[in-house]
Amino acid sequence: MELQKDSSTQKESLVSLVVVIKNTTVNKINGTISFITPKGFRILGNQDVEIELLPNEARHIPIKFVIGEEAVAGASLIECKLLDLSGKLLAQQSTNYTIEVNDTLTIIPLESSIYRSSSNEPMVVKVKVSNKGNVAQNITVVCKFPDPTNANLFLEQKANIAIKKDSIFTFTYLPSKELAKQSNFSIRISGFRNPSKDFFGNVTVDVQNIASEQQYNGSLFVDLLEETQNQITGSYRNFGQGNSFYQINGSGGVNIPSGYLFMRGIVSLSSSQEIPLITNTNLVFSQKNNIYTIGNISRLLEMTLVGRGVEYSHTFTKNEKIELGFVDQNFNLIEKDNWLKNGFGLFAKGTLRSNNSSRNASGIYVFRYDPFEKAKHNILGTEINYDFTPEWRFNAKVNGAMSVYEEKDFIKPTFAGESSYTGKIKNFNMNGNYYFSSDYYPGNRRGSMQFQQNIATTIKDNNIHANVIFSNFSPKFYLFEAAQESTNNRIELGNRFPKFRDFSFSLFYQYQEESSNSYNRLFGSTDLNVSQKIHAHRIIQQFSWINSPSRQAAILGFETGVVKYPLRTENQFQMKVNANYSFRNFNVNSNYQSGSYYLSEYAFSSIAGPNVNYEKFTLSLFYNNNFVKDKLNLSSGISYIKDIVYGKTPSAFLNAKYTGKVFSTFFNSAWYNYSNGAVVNNTLTLEVGVTLNLQKTLLNPDKKGVIKAQVFYDTNNNNQFDANEKVAPNYIININKVALQTNDDGVASYKQVPYGAYFLKQLVQDSWYYDDTAFEVDRRLLNLAIPLHQSGKIEGKVSFAYNATTSVSFEQRGYGISFSITKDNQLIQKIYTNDDGKFISFLPTAKYVITIDEKSLPANTFCEKSSHEVTLKAGEIIVVPEFVIRVKEKKINTKKFFN
Repeated sequence: MELQKDSSTQKESLVSLVVVIKNTTVNKINGTISFITPKGFRILGNQDVEIELLPNEARHIPIKFVIGEEAVAGASLIECKLLDLSGKLLAQQSTNYTIEVNDTLTIIPLESSIYRSSSNEPMVVKVKVSNKGNVAQNITVVCKFPDPTNANLFLEQKANIAIKKDSIFTFTYLPSKELAKQSNFSIRISGFRNPSKDFFGNVTVDVQNIASEQQYNGSLFVDLLEETQNQITGSYRNFGQGNSFYQINGSGGVNIPSGYLFMRGIVSLSSSQEIPLITNTNLVFSQKNNIYTIGNISRLLEMTLVGRGVEYSHTFTKNEKIELGFVDQNFNLIEKDNWLKNGFGLFAKGTLRSNNSSRNASGIYVFRYDPFEKAKHNILGTEINYDFTPEWRFNAKVNGAMSVYEEKDFIKPTFAGESSYTGKIKNFNMNGNYYFSSDYYPGNRRGSMQFQQNIATTIKDNNIHANVIFSNFSPKFYLFEAAQESTNNRIELGNRFPKFRDFSFSLFYQYQEESSNSYNRLFGSTDLNVSQKIHAHRIIQQFSWINSPSRQAAILGFETGVVKYPLRTENQFQMKVNANYSFRNFNVNSNYQSGSYYLSEYAFSSIAGPNVNYEKFTLSLFYNNNFVKDKLNLSSGISYIKDIVYGKTPSAFLNAKYTGKVFSTFFNSAWYNYSNGAVVNNTLTLEVGVTLNLQKTLLNPDKKGVIKAQVFYDTNNNNQFDANEKVAPNYIININKVALQTNDDGVASYKQVPYGAYFLKQLVQDSWYYDDTAFEVDRRLLNLAIPLHQSGKIEGKVSFAYNATTSVSFEQRGYGISFSITKDNQLIQKIYTNDDGKFISFLPTAKYVITIDEKSLPANTFCEKSSHEVTLKAGEIIVVPEFVIRVKEKKINTKKFFN
């Protein structure tokens, strides 16, 4: 006897075998073929197959098995026995059949929307996880509540779910005051398989806090903006010998009907000051597309304007933007005697496509009066940003300036231009920056020229790069004739070799050249027309090791080269060694340098003697860690520096910060010691402060109004509030996903609502409903009448029909079976049965189709008639015919197979 698998049948729920039997005896065989099957396997047809074989006769008998839902994944043994009429075993054979693992899991909420009328009650969220697979599974369900006071609030529950079983997970949480004040928010529940943490699904439950009065909260994506941070900080600092420093800073805003007001400020007072120092303090009024600012103004334009003044900006409908401003260049907002004495300026800027960072253009005019140069500077310029492709980006600036000098009594025209780009050709990434300005140009970079070019590529995991920088700085002033000139040039070529396990190695060549006339006096020369020069060739090597599991990292760098100093005739050797090691929260860094790398280092070392070699040694240790659920941060460090310039300089610091829901505190301390020859200096600085977090406000620049909704029972269906009709107290209405509940007078108010279009979404409560309505808020007070019409009521239930003798095992539960209610093929509502298998729904008058969701049925069950159509009228109760759930039978009658 032999068992052969029939490959012609390709169905996961069906196994086809062919029993091959040959009578090798001289006698006739009469008997039966029987099978022993694992759990979940059922033979199609009779359990025993009768057979009659003549001598030397062979027979091929096809047998089919149905794989039920209770079959377990893995290898299953099917045994076949040939017995004679007396029950004697004549032949026996077996074969293995492997069932592939099915680990399908589904997760659904029992309530997709939750309405809360009391902020003191905990929220209860329930989800059902169903194991649709053929293996028992261990899972973790994570619930994330979006509480602003705790960004890391995750609740977890674990469970083992048997094959074809369900499990209900219940999460209970009492929201903070900040979360309870939000009109609506969403709770996200996700499921993961253990121990691999494979994600298998997630659902979202919408929560709406209902009240008779609600305020518009806006979008949560602006929560991190400065305008939402309402807080105030007070601090005290003591440094040196009795120097005290007091400071108060904070920010906050409030919505007003025509926009919002926002204020930020810093007020400081030290023991050596007569009046407080008020900086970075201004009041901002934002109204639709207009922004007005008064107070401290800081604009980093071609000529930087920082001080006290006013600023205005307006954005047009097509995103054109204009900006205007005037600045008195005095840092203290309340300084009395220095009005315009330190200079003043004004600016005007216009931008096209201001909302598009990839393609825009702008023009600007800046005026500044400089009392020190006694000159009036004017700059007129333009800037273009243009992205040809995502890889190729281009920026260009052109500025022309006109300076009027009062004492010299002449006009000086100057010029500045800059361009930069980033791009990619095949595997080569490139970027460059090029800048030039006239020597008397009054902008931020006067008398400058710079050329910078970078290129990088990857060849067989080798990261190769090259960069070149040439710069010259030679500004000129009519105020003094001493001309300053300096150049800095650098060329670097290098490669980071492929990583080997946790190790990596980089090798660079570097050429550096620096010249300047700023240090001539230190070299014993007063001739500013001659510049001192230093240039060097270096080889840089860097070894790094990073081990993520142990949270360790180490970097060791070597730099060696030859350098030509101004006062030396021969090349000198220089080197630098840098070592860094970090383990968890600790970091140690050490650096040793022999030889001057910069002209300034060589100039200061030459004071001690022309042949004195510059040496520098630093050693530092840092520690940083969080405690008390990341609310307390502690950072500290000590360091030691020794060189010719600083002498022996140890220092240390210790900082601590506690961040709470309502307030935060911090303590900073630092100690510094300077010792160089006879000069010794000790400085200890201590600072302590407290930050009070006030309620956050989501500011909105739009005009705002109030929606006052009057809800009433429209018994005569004329959509008007008649004298004989009653108001609807405690009724919930929904405006743009914000739920409001009427008071005893049937009134609900929605305040601080920006002008625009809104939608009243239909809800049915206690057999009364209102129609979907779109409306416009275009005034300070909008009275909205909401008539309620009587709805109909749908009732139904499920029942089980099965034969206890022949039915397969199943879970007889009535709860959690879902139904879809549709109208004109559009989903209107999804409802679930209770513990008694009953469901109920209130709906407006219409024709509906109620369909059972067979995926929500218990395993091994089905419903023959899965939908019913009903017509609902106002005030009527429609009882839907029972949904009869039947159970699969143990035996299946089907066609028999014969040769």
